[in-house]
Formats: sequence, C-alpha cells, structure tokens
Amino acid sequence: AADARQHFGPLRAPHGGLDALDQFFTRVDVDTGVAISQRRALGHRSESGSWDGPVQRAVYYCSVTTPSGLARAWRTACLLALAAGAAFSAPAGSESVADLYTVTVPYTGQNEAAFREGLRDILIRVTGRQDAPDLEKFAPLVAQASRYVVSFRRAAGNQLAVTYDGAAIENAIDASGLPVWSNERPITLVWLAFDRGSGRRALLHAASDAEEKARFEASAARRGLPIVWPGAGDDLTRSLQQAWSGDHAPLVDAARRYGAGGVLIGRAQPTGAGTWTVAWSFTAAGLSANSTGDLDAGLALAADRYAALYLPQGAGQRTEHIVTVRGIDSLDGYASTMRLLSRLAPVRGVAVDEVTPDAVSFLVNVRGDPEQLHQAILRDGRLVAVDAARMIYALPSP
Repeated sequence: AADARQHFGPLRAPHGGLDALDQFFTRVDVDTGVAISQRRALGHRSESGSWDGPVQRAVYYCSVTTPSGLARAWRTACLLALAAGAAFSAPAGSESVADLYTVTVPYTGQNEAAFREGLRDILIRVTGRQDAPDLEKFAPLVAQASRYVVSFRRAAGNQLAVTYDGAAIENAIDASGLPVWSNERPITLVWLAFDRGSGRRALLHAASDAEEKARFEASAARRGLPIVWPGAGDDLTRSLQQAWSGDHAPLVDAARRYGAGGVLIGRAQPTGAGTWTVAWSFTAAGLSANSTGDLDAGLALAADRYAALYLPQGAGQRTEHIVTVRGIDSLDGYASTMRLLSRLAPVRGVAVDEVTPDAVSFLVNVRGDPEQLHQAILRDGRLVAVDAARMIYALPSP
C-alpha cells in the first residue's frame, strides 16, 4: 500500500473519498491543519512534516487499523477532539509559559542592541543557564540576533517586545549539546520579607503594590518562571515571622494549597538606596538550596535547581518510543492522554500507533534518552506505571 502520508490533506480541502460525515467535519474551522490517513489515529508533526523543532503549530492526522464501524467512530472522535480543543489540564504544580520566545527589553532606539539583549534573555530562559549567552558556542547566535527575529513592536515604558524564531533557536541549542527547557514550567510560591528599618518588616503578598514586587515579577517573566504570591487565605503576620525566623516548614507546606511545584523564601535587608541583600532558600521535589544575593539571585537559584531536576539529558538526541496506555475507554481519556504526552518536557511529537479495545499505543518522539521520558511521565503523576521497562502505563481507576 502507498504511504498513508501521501494522502494527507487539510480538511478544508477534503479528499474526494471521504464520506458525508467526514465532509461535514471539514467545515469545522480550526487553527491547525487536519487530515485523514490510513495508518495512525491521531498525532502531530511540525508543519515541515518532520519531528524536529518545537511543536507550536501542528498538522494533526487521523486513522485507524480497526474494523470499519469502529474506525469511523474513532475517526469521528479524533475530529471532535480537534474541533473542541480537547480540554487539557496542566500537571499539578506547573503551567505552560505562553510566548516562551517573546521577551520585552529596554529600548534606546537601537534595534540591533535590543535584539541582542533579548536573545540573551531567551538563551537564559530556554537553557536554564545564567551563563548561556556568554558561552563561546552561542557567540555567533547573539552577534546575529536580528536573523532570528520574527517580529517586534514598541511597548510601554521605552521597551521593545521581540519575538524570536523558536525552532531555529532550539536547533542551535541542540547543536551546542545543551538541553532545551520546554514551556512547561513549575510554579514557584514566593515568600519575600523585607526589613524596612526602625523595626518595621513587611511580607510581599498578592495585594502588595510595592516597587520591589513589580521588579521581581518582571525579572521572573524574563526568566520564564511562573510565580504566585501568598494571599488573604494565609495568616500573613505569622508567615512573616516564619520567613524571618527560619521556621520555613509551614511555608514550604503551603505549596500544595497554591498549586506550586517549588517554594522560594527570601529575607531582604537594605544595603543602600534601593538595593537589598537577600538570604534565599529554595525547596522543590524534597530538595533544598540556599544562596545570598540581590533580588534576582533567588530567581537564578530557583531556575538552576529546576533545570537540574527537569531538563532532559542526552541533549540533541532524538529517539522514538512506543508508549502504551491502558484504560482509555472514552474520547476524553483518549484526547487528554494525547495532550498529556505531548506536553511532557522531553517530548517533541506524538502519534497514535495502534488502537486496541483496552489500550492505545503512542509513538513518542523524545529529545533525550528514554529514561527522561519515563521520569517525565512519573513526575506528571497522571499515569500509573504497569511495566516501566516496556513503557506500559495505565490511567488510574476512577
């Protein structure tokens, strides 16, 4: 039989052999191309047709290897999932960072300088390394930053918002041998206490309007780190005392209430006009680390630790693996499992290889080694390992 990919075509221009039901679904207006094939049930690749680069806009395709009646049901389910957007919930303790390759930088009228500064921020954000822009291997990339600019616009406060070519930058990072940190980032709960002098201390919280809070949030955004502040549900007076005294256990335990994957605690003391020295403590995945520095030092500490925990190893290596998931017995289960796998940090593409009455096998393209895929699935927590060696998992029982 001919390669099914030869028959791919957007649903907006349906294949002549599609039946009336298929053609009805071709009228659904979706942002991505949708196509019908004869081999795999639902997957996505980059628009170029390869697995390389970030899956930002994908070409979906539907197929089946089951009897015609069930085939039609699955095909319909695929199309419904695409049309409806197939609701997806981010893993607990993390969220997807929007516009990972867009940054806002100070603008003095020199586009080239702003482009280089923005690309430096992107390299730090996507590699998780503070020193990435200064590595010799990235010198040509930074020097020719304008080549990687997709768009830019003026922003408030003499700023320039710049969007870069994510796929090209990821390819350059792959070639350097460093790993790429995906847009799925842990949320960090921040407890930041300030000594205002004369015995006055204050804890930043969700309703604070302090200048230091705005500065910290801007720095977190540039690093691509989602943060959350304590809110009215906490006893902020007691929390301030705990942050300053070093009684951090209750503050770390609060991460679960806030849906955070890590906790950053800072105790800031003034060192001059508008400057602070902060004693930082960071905890994630049961591990803790400490450092002392300015306001940005805490974010650097968190990013370094997250990178060590979550960045894939075997940078630049691409491998394909069959992951079988049991217990998928509904459209919601099918669609959410597809989305779950595609959002895992080391995953670059997902397709369905086989559908059986009690399981679905997915062909997963991974940046890094298979152990990184297994660990990412375990960290996500929504699939139960049945046979890790054979990459067989199951949806938890209701």
